[in-house]
Amino acid sequence: MRTMITRILLAACLLASLGLAVCPPVQAGATSSFQTGWGEFHRLRKNESKAKYRSAWMQVKKYFQRALEQDPHGKMAPKSLYYLGRTYQELGKRSFLDKDFDTALHYFEKVVERYPSHSWSDDAKLYQAKIHLNHLKEPDQAYLDLLHIVHNYPDGDMLPKAKTMLNQLDKRFMEQVGMNLDVDPSALRKSRQEAAQQASSSEKPSSSETESKPACAGLNRLQDIRHWSSDEYTRVVLDLEENCPYKDFLLKPDPKLNTPYRLVVDLKNTSVNPDLEESVTIEDGILEQVRTGQNRKTKARVVLDIRNLDNYRAFTLDNPFRVVLDVYAPEKGRKQQLAKREQKGSATISDKSKSLSGSLVEQLGLDIQTVMIDPGHGGKDPGAVFGDIYEKDINLRLAKILGKILEEQGYEVLYTRTTDTFLPLEERTAIANSKKADLFISLHVNAHKNRKVDGFEIYYLNLAQSKDAVRVAARENAVSTKKISDLQVILTDLMLNSKIQESQNLAETVLDKTLSYGRQFYSIDDHGVRQAPFYVLMGAKMPSVLVELGYLTNSDERKKLQSYAYLKRLAYGIAQGISTYRKEIQNYASLNGPESD
Repeated sequence: MRTMITRILLAACLLASLGLAVCPPVQAGATSSFQTGWGEFHRLRKNESKAKYRSAWMQVKKYFQRALEQDPHGKMAPKSLYYLGRTYQELGKRSFLDKDFDTALHYFEKVVERYPSHSWSDDAKLYQAKIHLNHLKEPDQAYLDLLHIVHNYPDGDMLPKAKTMLNQLDKRFMEQVGMNLDVDPSALRKSRQEAAQQASSSEKPSSSETESKPACAGLNRLQDIRHWSSDEYTRVVLDLEENCPYKDFLLKPDPKLNTPYRLVVDLKNTSVNPDLEESVTIEDGILEQVRTGQNRKTKARVVLDIRNLDNYRAFTLDNPFRVVLDVYAPEKGRKQQLAKREQKGSATISDKSKSLSGSLVEQLGLDIQTVMIDPGHGGKDPGAVFGDIYEKDINLRLAKILGKILEEQGYEVLYTRTTDTFLPLEERTAIANSKKADLFISLHVNAHKNRKVDGFEIYYLNLAQSKDAVRVAARENAVSTKKISDLQVILTDLMLNSKIQESQNLAETVLDKTLSYGRQFYSIDDHGVRQAPFYVLMGAKMPSVLVELGYLTNSDERKKLQSYAYLKRLAYGIAQGISTYRKEIQNYASLNGPESD
């Protein structure tokens, strides 16, 4: 059914290009939101009496953010990212805050990274150069931005402007060092590039910048660094006292210096905890070591030395504030194996099997063996509470019941916790990734201010599309509903590495089997499969779902959730859903035939 709908939508767009039909509402909505934002943006730039207010720019931002949410990978996505950058750049010119310019740089970089061949990518890079040069006073980084345009966009319309700015920077540089203004431009350009790279990527402060180890007064503090690593995945978490702007960039291996990939994170207005080790060697996985230092008086630097790199993602979490870095190594041999199988496949399979993306088969090796069960909350975090009944205890009890059933069925079962202990949300997914689990099942109990509300529902990671989904995500993430709205833009980038389609299929199968089995014994309301941005699911490399077992605030459901018999029947239903989903994967593999030598 999904395949048929996709074909219909694509056909509609094709007809629209011929003037015979209208494009799907998703694209039309994104286009409308962008066009409205574009008009508001340019009107606000001309109205200085109104443009001095931050709220006015935040209102403009919402249009581009909405366009991105409506069609994250459509034709308006690069333009929306670009104008999000322009919006924060214009705001920064009026607020004089580095954080606004840093946000603008973030959005411009996303345009360049995700849409390198788009006609606006060289424009985005030029704006990055202007921000680094004129506002953040980082001429060396601006020089590298401009060289990027010269080398990567030789036919772009920003090339003349980039060359003009480079010539101005070259002239300024020669005047500063007293060089002959008639020096060979190509030789100068090469030496300037090397100097800029060294200045921009220097990992140690100069003697004039070196700080004593104690934290500087009035600065935020980098408290701790945690990590989980395997041969294909690493997650590093930087724990900070409070929110701070940061910048991340990647340095490629240098054979001459015998250096590996280096992922550098600069934390502004931050000092390093004096108790934090300057260098920690990692013996396992793709991460060699983590180094920290006071790069400047008001800047802490963290450097990750990485053996092998395919991609990385950086995002932040709150309460407390931390920066999360996910590093991925290339997965060897899986793509070739998948290609051989798909070339041999000619049998007809179900629509649902077709909808399982190749990335799933590639990752799971055509089977599911290991299930990571995550009992939500724990320790100092009780979850939903009613009197002396704690959600964390129900979650753990069900997890152990479910785990025993799955083990009896031949699965290897892992747990994020088996006792009443506290685990940060980002640690749970990191454990699953580092242990190479095939599925991630997070168990929770819901709550609602309306005590009549009850029912069973399952979530997967995606943009929230209802107020209820926003409410549940905010409660599980321990943030405000406003923060969930802000999170939507971050999620559009994180979703690129997430198993969204596979997680949706898993959620639908588990929901169907749990209700079918459980309703033989109890009355259970079906709240369906929903999507929302849950921290605990972010960065998962495997299909992942969050199960809300019922509502602790509903008297009838509260009694059932305390019953071993009820929990066991829910567990049997969830296990049936997992096994059915596994058979879908095996069916897909068998219909594509055995791999030939």
